[in-house]
Amino acid sequence: MAGGAIVAAGIGFLVISGVQQSTAAHTTLDTLLVPASPAAGRQQRVRLGGTRVVPGSIVWGPYRSRPTFVVTDGVRTLRAAYVGKASLPDTFRDDAPLVLEGRYDAEAQVFYAEVLYAKCPSKYEGRRYDQQPTAQRPAHTPDQH
Repeated sequence: MAGGAIVAAGIGFLVISGVQQSTAAHTTLDTLLVPASPAAGRQQRVRLGGTRVVPGSIVWGPYRSRPTFVVTDGVRTLRAAYVGKASLPDTFRDDAPLVLEGRYDAEAQVFYAEVLYAKCPSKYEGRRYDQQPTAQRPAHTPDQH
């Protein structure tokens, strides 16, 4: 009976801590950089959107991993460091739109990104209808029906 209670308590702890780690407050640079912002604390996980990589700011670590870089919303800038374990997307480059998830260290004024989403707008923009390629019928050969 006591063993079951310990197992249940352990599972409950893992569920609660997992939910806390996976939830992130959504914010932007203008609200994150306000000194009284609740997201300015290092303990809170934050999802920072509406930013772009400042061209020329990417500095790669050994093995072309864990870069440091600067992000901007067009008005404000913030230093960021990728500390995640996953490979970065090939769309991570100068001027790429980014969403970062991690923790902001207000004292060091650095955002430590554990997750990084980079988008390339040209990959996702739709084409106008008149610019769509037309389908071509394959040439019929006598061996095919």
